[in-house]
Amino acid sequence: MSEVHVLTTGEAARYCGVNFRTVIRWIERGQLKAYKLPGRGDHRICVEDFVGFLRDNAMPVPAELGSTTRKILLVANSPELAAGRQLLQQAGCEVDIAGDSFSAGALLATSKPTMLVLDTNLDGVNGFQVLDTIRSRAEFSSLSVLLIAPQGETNQQRWLDAGADAVVAASCDRSELVGRVNLLLDA
Repeated sequence: MSEVHVLTTGEAARYCGVNFRTVIRWIERGQLKAYKLPGRGDHRICVEDFVGFLRDNAMPVPAELGSTTRKILLVANSPELAAGRQLLQQAGCEVDIAGDSFSAGALLATSKPTMLVLDTNLDGVNGFQVLDTIRSRAEFSSLSVLLIAPQGETNQQRWLDAGADAVVAASCDRSELVGRVNLLLDA
């Protein structure tokens, strides 16, 4: 199976069981994000955007497209968390790791993950600023954020109030981290 990154309106229509003109209307109304090719002006739809559209409208996600929805960006530099990458991959996730905020920003924009796992113990990272930036930008509206609270943090509710979808303690074991990731991805 080759990896598909974009769909035509006809392909999207076949997945939804509708006429391609219906897909074009969804695009024109702003319900489905797409871009136009130069020249003829045909539309192309990024698979991530299409999968998000299907989920937002309670439509089934085809199995061959569903694999793109388990893409995680892990922002951490501790060896323990980086080792969690293997467990996440064994759970069927595609995992990118960033060891600093600059790399994280670049990967967030280019790899389009469905989940961000953010270690707030990382030097130079202000978790509240990251959450504020992510929640204020429309392109990250469907991004789930699992936050790894700082050492000694007792009030995890403030992270949830700031925009995190879930919080785990920095001292949690890797299996708890993987379990929490799976709960958020399957929700």
